[in-house]
Amino acid sequence: MRFLPGSCRVPSLVLIALFAAMLLPAAASALELQIVNESGREPEDVYVTVAGEAGTFDVPGMVNDEPKKLSEIPEGKLTIEKLISGRVYIAYGAGVTLSVPFDSPTRFDWAELTVTPVAADVANLTAVDQFGIGMRLDTYDEAEEHLEALSAANSDAVFAAMQGIPGGVEATVRDGGDNVIRVLSSLHTSAYPDLGEYVRSLSGKTVTLHTAFFGKPFTTSQYSGTFGPDGTITLAGASNPAEAAPASFTVQGEELIEDIYTGAHTPNDLEGTIRRDLLAGFSTGLWGGRYGNDALSFCSDPMSTEQGSWCPKGFNQPAFGDARLELSPFPTCEQYAAVINQYSDSYGNPYSDASKRVTVGLDQPVSGGAVKTLKLTILPDSGNSQPQAGGNPNCGAAAPAPAARTKVRLHLRRRARAGKRIVKIGVVGCSAACGRVWAVAKHGRRVLGHRFFETPARKRGLALKLTRPGKRLLARKRRLKARVDVWVTPPGQAKRHLHRRIVLLAR
Repeated sequence: MRFLPGSCRVPSLVLIALFAAMLLPAAASALELQIVNESGREPEDVYVTVAGEAGTFDVPGMVNDEPKKLSEIPEGKLTIEKLISGRVYIAYGAGVTLSVPFDSPTRFDWAELTVTPVAADVANLTAVDQFGIGMRLDTYDEAEEHLEALSAANSDAVFAAMQGIPGGVEATVRDGGDNVIRVLSSLHTSAYPDLGEYVRSLSGKTVTLHTAFFGKPFTTSQYSGTFGPDGTITLAGASNPAEAAPASFTVQGEELIEDIYTGAHTPNDLEGTIRRDLLAGFSTGLWGGRYGNDALSFCSDPMSTEQGSWCPKGFNQPAFGDARLELSPFPTCEQYAAVINQYSDSYGNPYSDASKRVTVGLDQPVSGGAVKTLKLTILPDSGNSQPQAGGNPNCGAAAPAPAARTKVRLHLRRRARAGKRIVKIGVVGCSAACGRVWAVAKHGRRVLGHRFFETPARKRGLALKLTRPGKRLLARKRRLKARVDVWVTPPGQAKRHLHRRIVLLAR
């Protein structure tokens, strides 16, 4: 995103007018952020964190990168005087900060915005890292007239769609109650299949890139190359001004296939930008599709001047499934991003703003614009919410039909007699192979016993191995109340927290 320097105008009628203007409250030119809780959760169970660049954070009532309960924010309204590269996190049950890991047990998501304020300020939803909570953004002017909107479908719809693509089940993070917390993108999991077959399917095909690098000086280029059997391609061409990039360079197939998901090896220079355009064509399913293999056809508004030709707004032709002539037996786009493109006006990968509108403008009255209020609505998990513009994610290789859910039954004893090393606490039974079983018994914070095993059997006795603290406590007290938790993960299915019971352990 590029941000332009702002400007301000000082009244110069008479001294008293200047003095009056100086006394105006800052909020007169600030953006109002209104957080609307439609999640179905109580406000004290919803946490808000606002974070931005140090030294540019001016959000009265909030501390930079410090969570606060929504119930503690009057009417859910915040005034944003300044916020550069900002994030507004929404979390359930506990607050999060910028450093929150993606294996966190807390369910969270965020919107992004910059308030300078200048005309180029924007806000967006993002799922580049994960999708966790469906949200909506709306902008309003001073008369409360609606201006623009971005929205996701309800979370349950997005979560369900993710289960239907290869790797979607494995990329889904659940809590102990089998509830979905988030679905991870390819940046944070290796669950999704690589796009190697797609890349290799272009063996012998020639592609042409018309790339513009918005640096100093502004540079255009045209490079072409033919793919080898393993996806390796040597791109050769020229730039204007000359020699802004090598006359030719090679991208190895193995590196190319890996970089489609990661965006690696794309430095901020002309060669890096050419590599980025090559990757973007694969991520969005454009290469080998209905628009041909000249990247100038990937945009609806190509620009040509004496300096060269390029796509001024990126690859903005309908992408993913809409770019394909027919379904293939293998994925021909980044399917996580394709599902996000269908169900949300969010960034699903760094290239999403090329094929779909994923930002709302925040041009405020102070910079000559109209936006006074940005409303962030936390959507319920189920409902009929829809994005402003959908998409077609069908770019090949649907996931196999999910296996029937294994039924699991657990019988835990209320009283179990402990031996010297183990204690038998019950039996686990399954309608098919039980798979992985994990159990732990605790007394307060002390682990008395635990057991992990993997079994193809449908029925298995459950015995815990006593820990040293467990042996010592039982030897001293003879009887202990233990909280026992059991998890079972049948093959190909999600982990389930089956039972929690107080068991009396006795010697």
